[in-house]
Amino acid sequence: MNPNSDAIKPLSEAPTKPARFIIAAELEGFPVTVEVEGKADALKTMIDRLKAIGATPPASRPGAKGEARTDTPRCPVHNSPMKPSRKPGKFYCAKKAEDGEYCRETA
Repeated sequence: MNPNSDAIKPLSEAPTKPARFIIAAELEGFPVTVEVEGKADALKTMIDRLKAIGATPPASRPGAKGEARTDTPRCPVHNSPMKPSRKPGKFYCAKKAEDGEYCRETA
């Protein structure tokens, strides 16, 4: 018999920690971070409250960093879709030119 068997509880009796959510938003031009603990309905309630007071998620602001660009430019030389650069909002052509060097076209 295990001497610690009295300390072992079934999972159904084990205490559970509530989930913790962190929400980043912007309110009247100021970045805001809100922490919520609880179940998913607590998260939904907080998001609804933030929307009600005019907060916006960072990704939905016009020109926000990390915002997906839907109009991928095409290389004017190769007419192929350009690849996103490490610089936000910038693109480059990944094709090679006839001399073996990479295309220098950017957008």
